[in-house]
Amino acid sequence: MDQIADIRETVRQEITDSNALIQRLRSQLGAPVNDNKLELVAEQRNIIDTLEDKLDELNLEKFDLETSYRQLEAEVGPIKYIAELAVGNNASEEALENAVKWIILLIVFVFDPLAVLLLIAANMNLVQVKNAKISEEGVLAHVPNFDDAESENAEEYFFFILKNYPDKSEINQLKLFFITFSFGIRKLFIKDKNIPSFVNNLQSSSLTLLRQLGTSISTLFGICNARSLTGEGNLYKHFEYPIHKNNNIEKKTNEFPESIEVAVVGSGSGGGIAANLLNEKYEVGIFDKGSYLNKERNNETFGYHNFYEGYGMQQTRKFSVLLLAGKSVGGGTSINWTNSLKTPEYILKEWDSLTNQDNYFNSDEFKNSMDYVCKQLNVSEKNNKIPHKEVKLIEGLEKNDIGYKIIPRNLSNLDYLDDGFSTFGSSYESRNSSYTSWFSEDTFDQNNIYSDTNIKRLVISNNRATHIEVENGSNSKKIAVNKVILSAGALNTPKILMDSGYSNKQLGKNLKLHPVSGVAGKYSEEQKAWDGSMQGFYSDEFLFKNDNYGYILEGLPMHPSLFFPFFPNNNDSFESFVKDYNYWSGGIVLTSDTSSGSIVNKSPQHLWKYDFNKFDHDHLIDGLVNLVKAYHSSGASEIMVASSPTLHWKEDSKESIEDFISKVNSIKHQPFRILLGSAHQMGSARMNPDPNKGVVDLDGKVHGLENVYITDSSVFPRCSGVNPMISIQSMSHFLTSKI
Repeated sequence: MDQIADIRETVRQEITDSNALIQRLRSQLGAPVNDNKLELVAEQRNIIDTLEDKLDELNLEKFDLETSYRQLEAEVGPIKYIAELAVGNNASEEALENAVKWIILLIVFVFDPLAVLLLIAANMNLVQVKNAKISEEGVLAHVPNFDDAESENAEEYFFFILKNYPDKSEINQLKLFFITFSFGIRKLFIKDKNIPSFVNNLQSSSLTLLRQLGTSISTLFGICNARSLTGEGNLYKHFEYPIHKNNNIEKKTNEFPESIEVAVVGSGSGGGIAANLLNEKYEVGIFDKGSYLNKERNNETFGYHNFYEGYGMQQTRKFSVLLLAGKSVGGGTSINWTNSLKTPEYILKEWDSLTNQDNYFNSDEFKNSMDYVCKQLNVSEKNNKIPHKEVKLIEGLEKNDIGYKIIPRNLSNLDYLDDGFSTFGSSYESRNSSYTSWFSEDTFDQNNIYSDTNIKRLVISNNRATHIEVENGSNSKKIAVNKVILSAGALNTPKILMDSGYSNKQLGKNLKLHPVSGVAGKYSEEQKAWDGSMQGFYSDEFLFKNDNYGYILEGLPMHPSLFFPFFPNNNDSFESFVKDYNYWSGGIVLTSDTSSGSIVNKSPQHLWKYDFNKFDHDHLIDGLVNLVKAYHSSGASEIMVASSPTLHWKEDSKESIEDFISKVNSIKHQPFRILLGSAHQMGSARMNPDPNKGVVDLDGKVHGLENVYITDSSVFPRCSGVNPMISIQSMSHFLTSKI
């Protein structure tokens, strides 16, 4: 084991040295981009990729050697130290580390961390919500005064999470621990009134596992009370908010053909335009696991459950990044926030550098594809206006000399302009989604659209895909094909290829997420952060802050399912906090990431991991600070940062805004210090003419397969830097025109 540790340290040092070189190059670059230096950066990134692969292998070997040893250690451990943590007893950091060491081992290797976090979250709902007062002196409760029926709603949704959480490997342990925990063991070491303090202590811990537990407890508490299987969550009765019912979805089932010339897998940004272009030359079938939208004003729960991957609960392993991805006919284009930004020229130029090309992406041909897409989608700033919820934030940006622009949107008319619920399935006709623009009834044979259809695998023989294996409920079939276009998105396209037996060392790696975190400001005037245009403005002043990487600032449509999990409040009366919901508005930092994720092929499901590096962390912090300054300059009386625990500034507190900003700047680069989400997944089957460096060639054809192409965001050589819908559709048009 000492030898392994030495090797791992050597590998880590090599990675550190490579990162240092990249940082030096980055400091010299800036815009316009220096091609030679970008090539050096690309070479170092390839070195890092190889070293990280080696490190992963060593970690697996180390884990196998340590498992039996740690399982024995886990049998020991005084649980009384958790009691001290729960009631907040003061102790030195060294004493705390020693005290909880055995407890961590017990939790990790006997029960499982996911079990702990979910179970404590459940008990917060099952026990605490039934106790409206925490003292006889009339102190406000930490949760609203829910009745028994509402408590049961929270319990019901918790069990729904338990049943449907994507990581199935942990469910059996989770159920076992829940049975044990529900017999009152919790009460031996934590009282109901101390739960908020207990959670804050967990979130503030220097130990990653405890921070993970605390963060996840708060997040799940918000989800279980903002959502309900019957429609509205428990929180909604405490503030003005449009309540929509659970509607129905009409299932459209077409009989599978024996054969099809071209099978397009996925109907979103990449698949829609590919189907449109190829339909001029071939018989094209579109296969998508999602359903048609019902065109209704749907509530949050209904929208997330029917039109999002994993019920809108999908996350990278260990809850590090929430992954929001569309699952409907039209993919993400049917439920996204209609942000339609072109790929910046500097990024097109870096795509060229990373693929060793000269004006391939940064070319008139690719730019013509962008112009064509934008024209067909009617992309225009005239399709947008600044909503009331963003007026104050923009005022603050101006006072801090930060410029902004109106977000262009892809709308056919202005009926949708103020519809803040389109992200849950509404306003179907006015949104120029992939379906309405590329394969609607007037442009495509609807009998060749196979919705609610899961693509199990490609049947590959002699370096060709001969069939696609599909299933719809109990109906399964192998369909003969001449060509396959994979456009299932960066999370799913690699899965299909892996399940098909295809191998490439870059497949499922290099995942980019545009990690997002946010800041919220409270004003004396109602903001109604769910109302009006989904997003009105963006600022790209910091997009190329260092070496073509940085961040953009945007407004945030904050429905309760986003607000309460990302901005939990364990310090104040939760009842008052809920009642003030409509007085808050939010903004986000969208990070152009150099960090990478990769697929974890854990049969029968596939999961994702992602490591957020310090370079990107520093950009994110810089963006959060700029948002804090903007909210303060525009008169916010309270400001919250989506950190763990939540950083919360109040005008009437003794803390100066300068001290608060210093606190934000001091957020450590550690897991679970900042709450992260992603609606932009890219790069998991990246493009490169060299099969050792990429999965597809410059025409989008999968290396080693004669008739399989990829036309979605997974082929991006790096992240798009901006909201990627236009980038994806332009890439699809650019590549499909060559097929």
